[in-house]
Amino acid sequence: MKGKISGIILVASLLTTALAKAQTNAPSSPAGTAEDLRIVTPGSPFGIAWGFLYGYTGSKAEQFMPQLRGLGAGFTKVYLFWNQIEPRKGQYDWTAVDSFVGQLKSPDEGLIALFSSSTWAVKKPSAMLPPSAANNPDDYYRFVYDVVKHCKGRVCYWQNDCEPNDPVYWSGTKEEFVAELKVFYKAVKDADPGAVVIVGGYDGLFNPPGTGTFQFPTQRASLDFYDYVFAEGRNAFDFFDLRLYADPYTIVARVDYMRKRMHDLGFDKPIICTEYGGPGLFEFSQNLQYVPLISTWMQSVQNPGTNGFSSADQSGSNKISALYAKMSTLAPQTQMFMVGCSPELEAKHDRIQSRDLVMRNVLAFSAGVQKTLYWDLHNDPQPRDNLMTLMYGKIALMDYAGGTFTKYYPTANAYKIMAKALAGLRAMKRVPVSGQPSIFLFEADRGDRGPACVVWQRRDAFSGEDSPAVPFAWAWTAKNATAIDVLGQTVPVKIADGQMHLDISLTPIFIEPADE
Repeated sequence: MKGKISGIILVASLLTTALAKAQTNAPSSPAGTAEDLRIVTPGSPFGIAWGFLYGYTGSKAEQFMPQLRGLGAGFTKVYLFWNQIEPRKGQYDWTAVDSFVGQLKSPDEGLIALFSSSTWAVKKPSAMLPPSAANNPDDYYRFVYDVVKHCKGRVCYWQNDCEPNDPVYWSGTKEEFVAELKVFYKAVKDADPGAVVIVGGYDGLFNPPGTGTFQFPTQRASLDFYDYVFAEGRNAFDFFDLRLYADPYTIVARVDYMRKRMHDLGFDKPIICTEYGGPGLFEFSQNLQYVPLISTWMQSVQNPGTNGFSSADQSGSNKISALYAKMSTLAPQTQMFMVGCSPELEAKHDRIQSRDLVMRNVLAFSAGVQKTLYWDLHNDPQPRDNLMTLMYGKIALMDYAGGTFTKYYPTANAYKIMAKALAGLRAMKRVPVSGQPSIFLFEADRGDRGPACVVWQRRDAFSGEDSPAVPFAWAWTAKNATAIDVLGQTVPVKIADGQMHLDISLTPIFIEPADE
């Protein structure tokens, strides 16, 4: 069910004529000093989130950390619900909590996000979505305290809810959210003073005001929401979570903007990204015509039934079924998101997603983001004609069905290549290439492993691979170099006259010095 509907769905129908305006180049260098932008938090900066449901409503509290570690990830999160852990006042079910925590080798591997969703304890009862403020803050304090105390010393990171600027994920006011954040912070710190509180994440769907770029119609309200969180709740969180969906080339500008907002209000907190991924269905202009498919779905999520769970969106499913009936006539940018598309489009989608994964990480780390969590390792099973399947059915890194992991998808291999190439990462810096703004070149500080480079040429995500690679040369002091792209292809490199020479395209390439 968890999909990045936030903001994109609400405004996508308005973006058709403005899509070109929304595309902006990332600044050549982020705001702040080089020291500000270094990765200083403990543990690996590379993470992968499990998925939306973990041991709830029929899902299994799976043992999945071996799969994550095998991909090179050292950080993860799960979503748990108040109703899941304490279905009745004072009666706790620790099954999912214990299954997750028991897998962690160190506290900094784990993040638990607790949704304020309950059928008995909150102002707007819901077993899942949307969460709302507690009827009695003392009940909320007790719940959070008991959960954190149960995990004391075994989980480092705790988060209250998710994307509260979106009514799908928070049905209360910003004042209620901050009031509950303060209760959450006190409960966490009382239970485990060494724990870290991450404020419920901002979906990050905005372009910085005053830059002349397209402004999402809902972004002012969302930015105002977090201005209030910053102003009134600054002492009730340790990290700020900025989700990094949408156009990857605006990531640096978005991170800079939120960091500046904190500075303007007189404080500074590390920035973490607990969800990212792309490109999404509606990042392609050909698909904006299908935005009406989601309206009924949103209504069902925001208005749970008498059992506290959202009702099915049958009318939307019928419309998606109709799309499948004429699938061969649809734009390839639409077909590649659909189940059963041609092998050629399936492979193309995999390549696009693999490139995108690397670009988002490199740009985020260059902006000083401390950790990233890819969304997600697996998808909760959904019917073919469900909206979530159309929008997010192909984002998972692994196939998981019937409580069993069966295979890795191609994007998982891309993740593994990236994590291996950048293991030990301490900082990422963009290196401007004079007269060639379309070339994105970065130097990675990998500590004792020494430096490495990442490079690609900005092109159209769908059609850019149809153009040939172009020659590129850059200063290089080592006698040799090796290069591999994110699709696993070895890239020939020549060192001559103090420069490295290779052909580049829109596929990110990792380059590092080689032994003689």
